[in-house]
Amino acid sequence: MTDIPVVRVGFADYDHTRDLWNGRVTSPDVTLRCTVPDRAGEVFRRFADGEWDAAEVSLAQVTERIGAGDDSLVLLPVFLARAFRHGAIWVGAGFPEDPAELAGKRIGITNWSQTSGIFVRGLLASRYGIRLEDIRWFQGGLNTPGATARTPQRGAFDITPVPGPTLDAMLADGRLDAVISSRPPASFKGRNSPVKRLFAKWTFEEMSYVEATGIYPIMHALAVRREFLRQRPQVADALVRVFTEAKDRAVARATQVSVSMYPLPWTTSNANRTMKFLGADVWPYGVESSRPTLEEFLDYAAQQGITPRRLGVEELFAR
Repeated sequence: MTDIPVVRVGFADYDHTRDLWNGRVTSPDVTLRCTVPDRAGEVFRRFADGEWDAAEVSLAQVTERIGAGDDSLVLLPVFLARAFRHGAIWVGAGFPEDPAELAGKRIGITNWSQTSGIFVRGLLASRYGIRLEDIRWFQGGLNTPGATARTPQRGAFDITPVPGPTLDAMLADGRLDAVISSRPPASFKGRNSPVKRLFAKWTFEEMSYVEATGIYPIMHALAVRREFLRQRPQVADALVRVFTEAKDRAVARATQVSVSMYPLPWTTSNANRTMKFLGADVWPYGVESSRPTLEEFLDYAAQQGITPRRLGVEELFAR
């Protein structure tokens, strides 16, 4: 009898992975030893330091590695984090609610190769005609001064490191026209803040965007170390199956009609409305169901110098 492979895996604390670490989803083909840090950033760091056989990874970072010829990780089409990012563009309180006004302006970023930023910049370029090469980019810490991160591998982008002042302070006092960040700047405190979202009704913008394009941005995916997988090739499909089952169970919980499984009102009605809008599979795994999103992301990655050439979707998931 063949021994069942044990896979040490790390991922953040999501409801759609909950049944993996609590033991409610199991497999005859694989045994999981799960570690669940509070934040995905900690998962990324610990996986990079050699911990675990498989883990949640940033889509941008693993794409950058693959583009550079590093095949040490095998990406699986298990998309642990997705998020629309129209609400991640922050501007001064007096800035017009018109993305076209960002052309040629000064925009702060925390990391050029961050997945959310790649999608936002791609959105500005593809949907609103803004030339990214004409923007003056400032790279630094959002709410605390931070060291600057990597710059693009190619492309004529004007990027200035900002090791001292925070991007939040620069936006609030007018030294920046906008900041791209999935987290709000510290100066954002509501209606009378010195900063605001560019799109006041960002949720409606996101709905229009997915309806028009079919793109549902992917932030994080699951990756396995290639050396580990080489000795246990059956692990890849087994991981996809158990992560999919856990995700499907979470969606079923969200649509329970008798009582909400979450300490929030209207979760069931919101979940059902979302399913009418996005379809029954509101959080799809698998390559084909997410191909439009993956193709668009790879376009953005090449255009923004994250990869030296435009990768194909199959290259991302090559075993």
